[in-house]
Amino acid sequence: MSADSPSVKKASELTAASLRTVVKNISVQQLSRLTLPEIESVVQLVSKIIPAGNVPGMILSGLARLPGRRIPAQKLQQDVTALFSGVEQILDQAVYAAFFAGPAAVLWGYQNLLKLAGKDPESAFPDGMWQFYAEYALREDTARHTNETHGFDTSLKDHNIPLDKVDRLTAWFMAAVACLKQYPALLENEWRERATVSLFEKTMREAGQETEKAKRILREWEMKRPYRRNEEGALYDYPDYRRMKFDEFLRAKTQTTREDVLKNWKEAILFAAGQELAAYQKQMSILATLDPGLYGEIREPYTLADARIGIIHKGSYYLLPVCDESGSPLDVNTARSQIASLLSSPVATPSQIASLARIKRSSLAELRSKLSPELVSDLDNLKFAPILLSTDLRERSLPLSELRQTERGVGSHAMTIFDTGETFVFDQSHIFFDGAWGTALAEIMTNEALSWAHYLSLLPKPTPASFRLYTSLTLQLSPADLSLVEQAPHIIPEVGAESDRVDIKACLALRNGFKQRSEGKIDLTVNDLLVLYRAIHAATYVPSKRLSEEIQKLSASDPALSASLRQIVEEGSRTNPSILIPMDATLKTPRDRVYPMSIEVPLAELNLLAMHEQTLRMLGAYESASGNDRAVLFDNFNSLQRVYLAVLQGLGTYFSRAKEVAAQGESASAGAIKLLAHLPLPIQRLLDKIPERFEVLNNIIKGREVISNVGAVVSSSTLTRFMTAKDDNNQKQLAWGIITDAKNVLRIHLRDFRPHVETLYGSGRKDLALLIAQDYLDAYAEGFNRYIRDLSRITSTSRKTMPKPQPTQRKGKPTS
Repeated sequence: MSADSPSVKKASELTAASLRTVVKNISVQQLSRLTLPEIESVVQLVSKIIPAGNVPGMILSGLARLPGRRIPAQKLQQDVTALFSGVEQILDQAVYAAFFAGPAAVLWGYQNLLKLAGKDPESAFPDGMWQFYAEYALREDTARHTNETHGFDTSLKDHNIPLDKVDRLTAWFMAAVACLKQYPALLENEWRERATVSLFEKTMREAGQETEKAKRILREWEMKRPYRRNEEGALYDYPDYRRMKFDEFLRAKTQTTREDVLKNWKEAILFAAGQELAAYQKQMSILATLDPGLYGEIREPYTLADARIGIIHKGSYYLLPVCDESGSPLDVNTARSQIASLLSSPVATPSQIASLARIKRSSLAELRSKLSPELVSDLDNLKFAPILLSTDLRERSLPLSELRQTERGVGSHAMTIFDTGETFVFDQSHIFFDGAWGTALAEIMTNEALSWAHYLSLLPKPTPASFRLYTSLTLQLSPADLSLVEQAPHIIPEVGAESDRVDIKACLALRNGFKQRSEGKIDLTVNDLLVLYRAIHAATYVPSKRLSEEIQKLSASDPALSASLRQIVEEGSRTNPSILIPMDATLKTPRDRVYPMSIEVPLAELNLLAMHEQTLRMLGAYESASGNDRAVLFDNFNSLQRVYLAVLQGLGTYFSRAKEVAAQGESASAGAIKLLAHLPLPIQRLLDKIPERFEVLNNIIKGREVISNVGAVVSSSTLTRFMTAKDDNNQKQLAWGIITDAKNVLRIHLRDFRPHVETLYGSGRKDLALLIAQDYLDAYAEGFNRYIRDLSRITSTSRKTMPKPQPTQRKGKPTS
């Protein structure tokens, strides 16, 4: 939030004054154990991030009067709503949109009020801070992950199995039914695998035994974890088969462990399961509808018997029950005949609710009361479909962000699955899914659908049912409804770009070279290098000739817009971005889901750009020189090389330590941070800046971009693309989703929300917005490859690789 705005400054001063008044009137015994300077620091902090007049003071007063340290859930909801409302009333709309950091600011401010009142912040959020945050700040249509698998069609093609439209849809319907039926068991596996491994490390260390780190053990399991049943699993369902394979893995890992340690470990698992598992399954269940409130979503659970699978066919919506009248999951023959009937029925008038998905969720609650009763009734029925299956083919060549821009519900459900004819695309709400779990479930469902496809291909042609179990939803917007929708606040538009040009093999070769250095290995991961180059890219990007020419052409019809775009692409992206990186929190505490880490690459502090250029220039001079000058030039290069690689080594330590703190979500030892005295002084200063306490919401506020890398998939995976979610804060302008597929191809999806996108949409130049995003991403990929090549040259050059000088020939006859 900017302190330069007069209205913001005034609001902050009012808030601080109110808090000080309340603090003076509360006895010392009622306050936390903070010192007076610490109390004043919290007052200043809260007043800056949530300038809401006297509202924070009133909340603090109420909290101080509550007995004990735990906060009732109803009190929490009331306080957070009051803070949102207070900020809105104090700040005018323009200032609110420009400076207020959104839900993260409110929740972070509230956490600090809890500390000030001596309450326990952890107990206020029983499902973890991230879950609470997601329901307030990851609710819009832009807050959805999207990923793609090719396994279904690839396998059918490889085995020459033809499948008609009825059986294609039936296979995915049955996969969706199996998913919902098995979801508690799938979640139990997710919880158990992480908790078991984490508790094993903890129990071993408490017993004074040597052990691998839990992270390493879990990664080893991830490389072996099955996403489908093999022949040996024919008698099991998938969750049971996976549990059996995990138990086999554990037995092999623990076969030399002492009996008393194993006993303590198993007891710890049972205790943790009793305390946490049921709550985790409830928290993560997709059998729930999202009801939009003014400031957050309310999850309303329902039973499997009430659930429906939504089918989108030729733009119209249909609902088919998951269970029959007895409460058992619908059998395949019944489902098949119902789908045959549905697909052969006359086409209804296409629905029109795609426009509702783009309306801000905070406005939907009020809008519902004004829409036609028939439309509202249909929307209420649609809420009981956690999974929507679309038969309307989408063009696979589209970026994922564009591919999903079609009928996809209104955002009150967990997942929509699209068909491209070659792949299937999974669009998932971040309230229910994180990137890793979303991609894993996509793989599981793809294999389940494939299993059903093989079975269905053996059956005779389906016969349409003589009765209908499915219902059709009209979901038509009247002229009055359309007018209301047009006037309602909408989410900001976006464009997407994709690239697979990053040379991951060269990157891995460089990392191998880093590890083999005699002077000390450089611990920079692939993602570290991608993040590092993102900062370099922001500082060095130059638009392509094609883009410059397109912007110049625009000057003939709109010179002001042309000049603005030129400034954006040539200068506007020079700011070093603060990058938000989601870190997996499930190994430590499954309910916490994600620990966000905000990091800003210290380009200027370390003088990295100049250092890189100087070292590269000296290397070039050495390589092109001849005679005695080569030895002198090599010594000069060697001196620069040592300094540059030492700085990169320190940067790797900085990244590693920051991730370690983030992944733990807890206090870090200051002594452990101030490690390795041989590191360059700028790196030591950076390490000192890593916070002793990892502040989840503080990191969300700081980040201006998102880089989410789900990593390299296992060799059997058919995942191909990944698009990350973006939170509802307009200050996040770029979102980078990264995945490396089973063929070792790294793909990046870039979502661009920068202000010029909306301007170009309004001018009818979406094509130019797409070109700007694609040019930016292409330049990043090409520049990254060039940087890796240059860094590889710098790293690999040594005295051993230095060519021996050639003997000088005497004048006279040439030797034969």
